[in-house]
Amino acid sequence: MSEKTIEITVSPEGTVSIKTTGFTGGSCRDATRDIERALGVAGRESLLPEFYNQTGAGEQVQQGQ
Repeated sequence: MSEKTIEITVSPEGTVSIKTTGFTGGSCRDATRDIERALGVAGRESLLPEFYNQTGAGEQVQQGQ
């Protein structure tokens, strides 16, 4: 099983991005839901190809300002 990580980046302009690795399918959304609410992240969502892999590691990038 892969290690699950959540990476949160805040740019000097205040843009927040959240990237997850090691998650399967939509579990990355569940893992970041509370973080997004706390940070007020509401923006564009980009799903990487790994997101659609239901048996391997999924990856998701969410960005907002």
